[in-house]
Amino acid sequence: MAMEPVEPRDRYNLRKALTIMERDIKALEKTETFILDQSVLKQYKVRILPLSLEPYDSLAPKFFTSFAPKDMPEPTEQYVDDEYDNHMITRSCDYGRLISNYLDSYVGNLVFDCPGVSRTWLQHQIGDYNFGDNSLWRMYKPEFGTMDIRHVSDASKPHIKCIMHNDIDVDDDHLLYGELYTVIHIMLGQLKLKGFVNDMVAPVLLFSLNQQHPRVIEAYFDGQELLLRHTKRYDFTYLNAAGFKTFAQWLMGDPIGDTSRNAVRT
Repeated sequence: MAMEPVEPRDRYNLRKALTIMERDIKALEKTETFILDQSVLKQYKVRILPLSLEPYDSLAPKFFTSFAPKDMPEPTEQYVDDEYDNHMITRSCDYGRLISNYLDSYVGNLVFDCPGVSRTWLQHQIGDYNFGDNSLWRMYKPEFGTMDIRHVSDASKPHIKCIMHNDIDVDDDHLLYGELYTVIHIMLGQLKLKGFVNDMVAPVLLFSLNQQHPRVIEAYFDGQELLLRHTKRYDFTYLNAAGFKTFAQWLMGDPIGDTSRNAVRT
C-alpha cells in the first residue's frame, strides 16, 4: 500500500504564513476597504510589480507562456458567433460577464479550428474545486466574482488561470480587494492538495475584468512576499480586437517555471 505523501516542514510553514495572510486580508472586507494603495499593501507583505504581455519582454509572466496560432483569426463577431454589445448593459457588474463570455467563445473556436493549440488546460465547475466556495464571490456592492477557472489537465503542475469580474474601475496604482483575496485563496487551495506536496509555489494568472478596463495579473508567493505583477488597463469600451487576441493567447499558453523550494526565498 502506497504511503501518504508527507508535507515537508518548510512547506507547512510557508502555507501557514499564507493562511495568516489570507485571514488578515479577509478582514479588509469588514472595514469596507476595497481599493488598496501601496501603504495598505505593504502592511500585508504584498508587492506590486509591472507585467507585460509581450511574449519576449523582460517583464513577461514568469510562470506562463503565450500561444499564438499561425494566421490567428480576428475576434470578429462573425468568427466568434456572438455579439459584443455593451450599450444595453444597465448594471456595471455585467461588463465583466460580457467580456468573459466573448473571450471564452473566441478561445473555444480557436482551440477547435487551429492546429497546434495545446490541450493543457481543463475547466471544472467552480464549485468542484476545493477552493471554489462562496469566498470567491461577493453578491452585494461592490460585487466581484470568479467566472472561470482552468487547471493543468493532468494535474502535473500547480498553476491556475482564473477569470473574474469586479464592479470597480481602478487605476494602475491600486489593487482591488477582490483581486488580492481571490489569488491568495486559490493559491492556498492548490497548496492543500497532496499531489502538489513538493511544490512551494502555486502561480495564478488572473484575468481581472474591472468593468470595461480589464487587466492581467500574475501572482505568486516567493516565501517572503506575495507578488502581484499586473499589466496596465486595457480599453474594452469597444470590441478591442488586439486586446481580445492578446488575452486569448495568454489564456491558451502553457505553464512554465520552477515551483519547487528552489523558487522561494528563505
